[in-house]
Amino acid sequence: MLPSCPPTSLTALVLTPSPTPTKPPAEHHGGGGGLWLLLMLAAFIWAVAHVISVQLHPLRTCRACNGTGLHRGQLFTGTMRVCRRCGGTRRQLRPGARATTRHRHH
Repeated sequence: MLPSCPPTSLTALVLTPSPTPTKPPAEHHGGGGGLWLLLMLAAFIWAVAHVISVQLHPLRTCRACNGTGLHRGQLFTGTMRVCRRCGGTRRQLRPGARATTRHRHH
């Protein structure tokens, strides 16, 4: 027979892993201001180039007649008339060209 021992309280030992320490997120300096400045500079350069291009070449091919000066009939495809949009000149003013040509003539 086993010697009798007074009952003792049992405690359970539970091991839980401690959370690994994480570094706080690095502070982001600048806030993307440099990117906005670069985008604004690119937009400004594009706008200046567009204005110069419109002044040098104010006309474009008419989109209604694709530069033919003629409009074909829908029902009778062999019939033609002068394009209403370009007046048969096969060209149209580019957007922004009216503003620059007004100042040239006055």
